[in-house]
Amino acid sequence: MAARTWDNLIIHCSDSSFGSTAVIRQWHLQRKWRDVGYHFVIPNGYLHKDFYLSSFDGSVETGRDLDGDLIAEKMESGAHTYGYNANSIGICLIGKNVFTPRQISSLENLVLELCNHFNIKAENIKGHRDLSSKTCPNMDISWLRDKIKLIQS
Repeated sequence: MAARTWDNLIIHCSDSSFGSTAVIRQWHLQRKWRDVGYHFVIPNGYLHKDFYLSSFDGSVETGRDLDGDLIAEKMESGAHTYGYNANSIGICLIGKNVFTPRQISSLENLVLELCNHFNIKAENIKGHRDLSSKTCPNMDISWLRDKIKLIQS
């Protein structure tokens, strides 16, 4: 059996006004998942409903572990997009419809780094909504694909 590779990056949103990897992990464990479903989470600074820390706005937090090699091992599979978890990296922006400039900047940098490291093509950067009936991440991410294509060419 051939080794699975990381072929896709799938962008999500938390559909909440606050959160962090720790908060999402709690939500997912309550649903009886084995861990947080995403590999990376980009907070908006609101760690809880009324608790804002500007230093967390746009930070990049790790969720499910990736060991950094090009092989998508079973233990690294996320739980974020039905039918795509085995070979895709899930990134979650905290928020519903509006994301901070710091989050967008961090998303761009993270996606570029992951594409370069794992040899992921720009056309394989998807929004969850591109692969399901969900609206997540509540924005069209074609601008992100286009930006990464320009950089990769």
